[in-house]
Amino acid sequence: MCLRNWKHEVLITHVAGLKVYSTIIYTPVASRVLLAAKENGIKVADELVVSALGLSLSRAVKDLGSNLVVVPIPSQKQAVRVRGRNFNLEVVQRAAKVQAIPVRQLLGHVRRVKDQATLDAQSRRLNVHHSLALLDNPLRSREVILADDLVTTGSTLIEATRALRAGQIAVLAAITACVAEPLR
Repeated sequence: MCLRNWKHEVLITHVAGLKVYSTIIYTPVASRVLLAAKENGIKVADELVVSALGLSLSRAVKDLGSNLVVVPIPSQKQAVRVRGRNFNLEVVQRAAKVQAIPVRQLLGHVRRVKDQATLDAQSRRLNVHHSLALLDNPLRSREVILADDLVTTGSTLIEATRALRAGQIAVLAAITACVAEPLR
């Protein structure tokens, strides 16, 4: 039943003027798949997320060209320790590898943020405001797309875009596996 409800269709939304390519509408099934992958390390769930990200990336490459670098949204160190892995980085690297698109970890947290799951849109914006910064900037002449597993309000993508643009990096779009409709 889970796979039947995991429908692949690239959807395009916009967050503060940033084009976001997503593949799966965030439903209760999608929520369970993401949690199974992210929190429990279930391999088949990982594959579903990688596949969805890959389709989103394929569409972005088709629209924007292949001279891109993918920048994953960073996980907090505590989340990586608890999970035993850097989930978002892993799935983004696997999705990008198929298309030979480079992935670079350019962003890092400069302060702790709360888990966003229970926060409303305004609280999410305040929670992530100025929480990310550019770690290194070896890409001055390159254009990037952001990558995350899910977009619900867009607050994290907006903050990541702010941090990259402050470092003179052009953010062309974002890709996600799942998108909440409507964006909250």
